[in-house]
Amino acid sequence: MEITIVKGFKMKLLSTVKAAVIAGLYAALVILLAPISFYAFQIRVADALLILPFMDFFGFPSIIGLTVGCAIANIYSPFGIIDIVFGSLANFSAGLVAWIIGRRSKSIWALIVAAILETIVISAIIGYFVLHLIGGLELTVAFLGVLVGSVVSICILGVTLVLFLMKGLGIN
Repeated sequence: MEITIVKGFKMKLLSTVKAAVIAGLYAALVILLAPISFYAFQIRVADALLILPFMDFFGFPSIIGLTVGCAIANIYSPFGIIDIVFGSLANFSAGLVAWIIGRRSKSIWALIVAAILETIVISAIIGYFVLHLIGGLELTVAFLGVLVGSVVSICILGVTLVLFLMKGLGIN
């Protein structure tokens, strides 16, 4: 069964459900953990989900879910529409990186490279555009603040989650 999301863009029902569940989970985690999800030094636990596009089971629909979930969550951001736009762009870009790498290889090294590149993408977009240009923070502080939190959420929590799903539950 196919559902038309936007004129010319169709998703199968299962893909739509995956995107919706991931969007809801991402938004809920950010909103529930808002005190540590915003500002310069943030550990956005929901970003552990950013590595899910690496897996075939989640694939491209999870990128849509992560992007929409971020837009919803960032309604609560102190940076408003800027964080909604650039946060969603960062999630889309990071998810796309993981998806492209995951399509080429499912090795542990590919997973680690995907996580590192996602961390750099998130840190660059959020650290520079949102926190530095809009928030007025010094660039090094803004970039490193997001980088440290992204290492924790993506490289440690996210990679652990994917390894558990792939090895522990046999989901690819």
